[in-house]
Amino acid sequence: MPTKPSKPFDEDLPQGRLLTTEEDREMKENLARRNFGMSLDEFAQAWKAGEFAGDKEKHGDVVVLVKTLPEYWAD
Repeated sequence: MPTKPSKPFDEDLPQGRLLTTEEDREMKENLARRNFGMSLDEFAQAWKAGEFAGDKEKHGDVVVLVKTLPEYWAD
């Protein structure tokens, strides 16, 4: 017969919390400034304009930030 765990599985997981809207924006702003030397709005404009299309060196950083900006995916 299988043994019963002594505590629920989720007690072993780190506890987290959702970011506030302000914290979320600040995190994205910091990523844009740190990785691209531009504001989040400047990054979004550059992404929409296709300025990162051929930049293989920054591709991973671009994808990471763009994935956090679904509001910028569509035209």
